[in-house]
Amino acid sequence: MTRYALLPFVVCLSTTAVAQSTPEQDVLTTLDRFFAAMTARDTAAMAATILRDGDLHIASHLGGEPARTVSFGIYLTKLAQGKERFVERYWGATVRVDGPLATATMPYDFHVDGAFSHCGIDVATLVKGPDGWRIASVAYTRQTEGCPPSPLGPYKP
Repeated sequence: MTRYALLPFVVCLSTTAVAQSTPEQDVLTTLDRFFAAMTARDTAAMAATILRDGDLHIASHLGGEPARTVSFGIYLTKLAQGKERFVERYWGATVRVDGPLATATMPYDFHVDGAFSHCGIDVATLVKGPDGWRIASVAYTRQTEGCPPSPLGPYKP
């Protein structure tokens, strides 16, 4: 009789163990939420994924365009004002976690209103606090030609 009384407890333990995520998965989940918020133009959802005084660094391959930096605060304002639909897809992410600090590096492609815009490499730095992972900065390259085909296939809006 005691054996059967413990069975539901053991089943709950094994289900919980399977459902637990790794820090690397949690970092990617934060990035997924960031990009989903960008697509939805949901600045509140995006703000929940970033450090407010973080920033974006853009290094373009386009005709000698200088690198530039945009604060997350300015980016949120511009995102709220825009109308285009942005979709960024990434793949093959390499995530490194060292305690409360993580980096993620991954190739991506970017689409505006369903049309290809550019591709490049994203490098995100995240910091873990009491409310989970937050993006401290994102640096990315940007190019419009010579982009390798995405392993995700063509983007279909």
